[in-house]
Amino acid sequence: MTEDGRTYGGVSVASRRADRRRRFIDAAIDVFGSVGYGDSSVDAVSAAAGLSRRQFYEEFKNREDLLLAAYDAIQDTAESAVRQRVDELTPGRTPDEIAADLFTSYLDSVTSSPARARVSYVEIIGVSDRVENHRRERRARWVPLIEEIIRGVHGDNVCLPGAPGMAATAVIGAINSMAHEWSLVTPRPPLTDLIDVLRAIIAGFADHQQT
Repeated sequence: MTEDGRTYGGVSVASRRADRRRRFIDAAIDVFGSVGYGDSSVDAVSAAAGLSRRQFYEEFKNREDLLLAAYDAIQDTAESAVRQRVDELTPGRTPDEIAADLFTSYLDSVTSSPARARVSYVEIIGVSDRVENHRRERRARWVPLIEEIIRGVHGDNVCLPGAPGMAATAVIGAINSMAHEWSLVTPRPPLTDLIDVLRAIIAGFADHQQT
C-alpha cells in the first residue's frame, strides 16, 4: 500500500494533502491579491494558510509554482461556471440574453473578490517567461468556448473574421482588459457596465454571416 492510501484519524493521506494544497492556494489568492506577488513571501502565505514552511515545500517548489496553481484555480472555477451556464441555457433566449448570462457567469466568478481579480489581471503579468507562456496557454483554452458562445448567439452560419481564433482572442482581450481596469478603480462600477460593452462586441459579429 502506498503512503497516500493510508488513513490517519479516518482521513487518507491523499485527502489530507489535497486539503493542505487547497489551503495554500486559497491563502495565496488572499496574500498575492492584497500585498502583491512581488511583496509576498513563503512565510506569509504559510502563515495565512495556517501551515508550515516545511509543508509548503512538500507541495510546491517555489512561490512561482504556487502563483500558477492559484491562477489555474481561478480559471478552472470560471471555466466551470461558464460551461455549466452553457448547459443550462434554455431555447428561445435572445442573443443579448445569452451573451449577458455567459459573461456574467465568468465575471461573477473571476471578480467575486478583489483579490481574485488582482491575481488574474495584475499579479500574473510579467513575472517570468514561464508564467507568461502558461497564461497564454490558459487563454487559448478559452478560444473554443468563446467561439461556441458566439455561434450560440448568431448561429452556425456566422463567419468569424480574421485568422482562426483571432475573433475569440479579441473578445478575451476585451474581457481581461475591462476586468483589469475594474479591479483597479475605486469605487468599482457595476459589472453590468462591463456586460453592456461585451454584449455590443458580440452583437457586432452578426454582420459576418456565410452566404
